[in-house]
Amino acid sequence: MAVPLNSFGIAHIAYELPGEPLPLETIAARGLLETPVERLRSFGFASAFIADNPPEILALRVAERLLKQSGIFPDDVAAIVYAGSVPESHAVAAGDSRNAFNYPVAMLQYELGLKRALAFGVSQTGCMGMTTAVRLAGDFLRANEELQHVLCVSADVLPPTAKREMLYNVISDGACAVLVTRGAGRNRVLAHRQVTKGYYWDSVTMKNEIIAAYFPTARNLIRDTLAQACLTPQSIATIIPHNVSMRSWEIMLSMLGIEGEHLFADNIARIGHVIAADNWINLKDAADQCRVHSGEKLLLFNFGYGANWSCTLLEH
Repeated sequence: MAVPLNSFGIAHIAYELPGEPLPLETIAARGLLETPVERLRSFGFASAFIADNPPEILALRVAERLLKQSGIFPDDVAAIVYAGSVPESHAVAAGDSRNAFNYPVAMLQYELGLKRALAFGVSQTGCMGMTTAVRLAGDFLRANEELQHVLCVSADVLPPTAKREMLYNVISDGACAVLVTRGAGRNRVLAHRQVTKGYYWDSVTMKNEIIAAYFPTARNLIRDTLAQACLTPQSIATIIPHNVSMRSWEIMLSMLGIEGEHLFADNIARIGHVIAADNWINLKDAADQCRVHSGEKLLLFNFGYGANWSCTLLEH
């Protein structure tokens, strides 16, 4: 079946995880966890990645790899969208206030030789940064029918002394690159919905309220997105998650009436929550392991501080 030219999809994915995974015991010994290791293990976590390099280095590495694998010419990339969740991700060599204007997206455009690409960044949607970037890339392609490809890159590295835990989820550093292409023959975007509830903007003060709102908001958003695409929960072959705790996913699946076997959960223990990159890392790994097949419907769900919820439906 021919793919509509006004549609877009995810043509290529690459990701970068720094070094070797560190066991929770090692991370705890560094004073970077608040919850006891045994409890975090019961939530499904086992290890995480901590970077020695700044985020822009991870971003450059992963973007170079994706462009090489895709085989597209630099002049064919119409835009590059850079997503970061923490403030440190949005300036190269921060310290001097003037360096705040040294934007990594401009560095990437130059180093990658994307001379014709419009370059801009996405922030303030938390862990949904890459999802937001992909949505903006699709909108950009729809508005410019003569353009073909948009490169989306996310990278986040927490400060060395930052806690590696948020709402009982273990956090990894990492980077991811996604090529959004007009008329892509795989991972075609069928529907996307996103909601922001600014009432919860103060994530520390509103921690308990966010937890209370998380599940009912997610359930309603996912149901609305399925209805937008004329699908039911039973239409979904695989859920490609963000890597929050297994316990939270068990609750979510129960609320949606979806069996646990449909959740691609392999990476939760191994890599933890890689902030904005989870969905896309998991999509690549699921495809590489032949866990998803052509024509199947996939559901990507994400949540980011702010507070933002999103759901994206793909046809693989």
